[in-house]
Amino acid sequence: MRTLTQLILIGATFSAAHPVRAQDADAAGRRIADVASIAAAEYAEGVIDGAVVRPDEYEEATLFLAEARRTAESLPVDVRDRVTPHLDAMAAMQRELVAAARLDERLQLLRTTLESALGIPLDPLPDGAPTLAVGRAVYDASCAQCHGPGGAGDGPAAPGLDPAPADLADAEALRAVPPVEFYRKINVGVAGTAMPGFESSLTLEERWAVTLYASSLRHAGDAAAGRTLLEAECAECGERLGDLASTAHVTDDSLAAILTALGGPPVVARMEDAVAYARVAAAAEHWGADRVLAIRRAIRATTVAVERAVALADDGRWDEASRGVLDAYLEFERIESAMRAQDAGAVRSVEQAFADLRMATASPDASAGLPAAHEAVLAALAAVDGGAARSMAVGAFFFQSFVILVREGLEAILIVGALVAFLVKSGAPERRRDIGLGVGWALVASLAVAVGFATIFRAAVAHQEVLEGITMLLAAAVLFAVSYWLVSKVEVQKWNAFVRARMTHAMNSGRAWALAGVAFLAVFREGVETVLFYAALIATGEGRAAAVAAIAAGFVAGTAVLVVIYLGIQRWGLRIPLRPFFAVTSALLYLMAFSFAGQGIAELQEVGWIGMTPLQWIPVVPALGIFPTMQTVLGQAVLALALVGALIWVFVVSPRPEQARASA
Repeated sequence: MRTLTQLILIGATFSAAHPVRAQDADAAGRRIADVASIAAAEYAEGVIDGAVVRPDEYEEATLFLAEARRTAESLPVDVRDRVTPHLDAMAAMQRELVAAARLDERLQLLRTTLESALGIPLDPLPDGAPTLAVGRAVYDASCAQCHGPGGAGDGPAAPGLDPAPADLADAEALRAVPPVEFYRKINVGVAGTAMPGFESSLTLEERWAVTLYASSLRHAGDAAAGRTLLEAECAECGERLGDLASTAHVTDDSLAAILTALGGPPVVARMEDAVAYARVAAAAEHWGADRVLAIRRAIRATTVAVERAVALADDGRWDEASRGVLDAYLEFERIESAMRAQDAGAVRSVEQAFADLRMATASPDASAGLPAAHEAVLAALAAVDGGAARSMAVGAFFFQSFVILVREGLEAILIVGALVAFLVKSGAPERRRDIGLGVGWALVASLAVAVGFATIFRAAVAHQEVLEGITMLLAAAVLFAVSYWLVSKVEVQKWNAFVRARMTHAMNSGRAWALAGVAFLAVFREGVETVLFYAALIATGEGRAAAVAAIAAGFVAGTAVLVVIYLGIQRWGLRIPLRPFFAVTSALLYLMAFSFAGQGIAELQEVGWIGMTPLQWIPVVPALGIFPTMQTVLGQAVLALALVGALIWVFVVSPRPEQARASA
């Protein structure tokens, strides 16, 4: 039993280590959830059958809950007013020595309230699988001094500590403690002990890595033997247990129950080894980094979300169903780049099937198509799942690399080549450097955005669709403007007048920037996709030197083809007669603008930025950006009307003053 003086010092140390400071609401909310969860766990250890059996645990629970209440004062007022009643109720329950189960029920209400009010996960997971090697390094540097190299609480600093460090190797005492409870204590520390919090000094990835490593120390089984056993006897175990999201909240007893159900008697006979491996299976060194399993887990999560959305539609909850379809699509988006690099056709089928399902769940009027749309999504996901299991040969890596570059670069190279040829024809070949500048900046911007996706936006994949959609709409606007300017110069007389009036100067300012802008947007849009696809393709190669070499060779071959195409367009463009050249170039740019407009709106519909009103009589023509929704049709109709107006102006209205002057 600690003295009052010790408790005061402990409270002061805890408050000093974790001051109540001005912090963002998300961080404060997660801290409250962590601290309150630890308080409930300590309370369950200290109070049994309405009596305090371990005063130190009870006191720690009281300290933790008081800290959670103090932190709640830093929340926004509307969130604080919803949260503090739960904390006050938990404090009252602690004083009344209620059953631990009742306190846990109130804790779950608190966590649900925080998640709802803040709109965040309270226990965020890392983007990738935790690395055990990193976890061990962090443990040796920050934990072994007290807990000891094997976790037995016998580190060099342990003899001088009161209370003694926890024994992380005690399998019996920790069998009901899931890794997430380790994670929460690593975040905020342990009240009344020498253990500080590491939330501000370790990254999210490092905290989960040391969590996984520390929670494995209690297992005496042979993890290597457990892996061999499960790979031979349990085909489903990799998908279920290789995902940190599936095991972080699971106790050892629950792991054993899962293994019993999936593996049967052979696994039960060697359960200690099986559990030892299952505890670390989500690590990067094991099943957690398996590409095929990651894809299958994403497809399983997508399928579950689809079924949930369809059930909501069946209940007539159309708004919730539509949002549920969007959530399901965002689950699939996590693997879209990886799968597009391997099978672009299968990914397009999934995207189209989801678009149909969203329309079918948009309102009761469209519900007749719901069963067919539901089946189409499931079939498309099954096709992707089947493709994920295929291991690509080295030759396939070369082919995929070649196709990605040529497919993504051809569209941009056509626009840039046509524009350069146009500048030469206009008598302003020196402005080619503006086009080159636009291309150069687009390449830099593409790499920067790709890095942003790989870091900031990886967990929020909707940003990729938003950026693509906005870029397409901007490209459509600029392409249409340049297309109009080109068509206005179709008549040779107008072109000669333009040259004679020396309006090249105007082109060298605003017009040159417009042309450079087309080059930038064309290359930027394709560049972002290309970089992401190559990243996914390299990941598919799983670090094999032969695969990387094949990808590099495909890139070189694709680059050579694009250079030949570009030079050919530039040379042939110089030989094309003026009127056909301007007419064809203008038509090409307008068609691209028309396609980009429809695709841009469709991209923003996929992430819910633009509504989706189905039109059953409209065919689906992805190459032209035509999709059966009112929004895409209206967007392209505006562009078509603008084209009609531009043609009337150029060929009917504009020539009249010239004709009048000629008659005079």
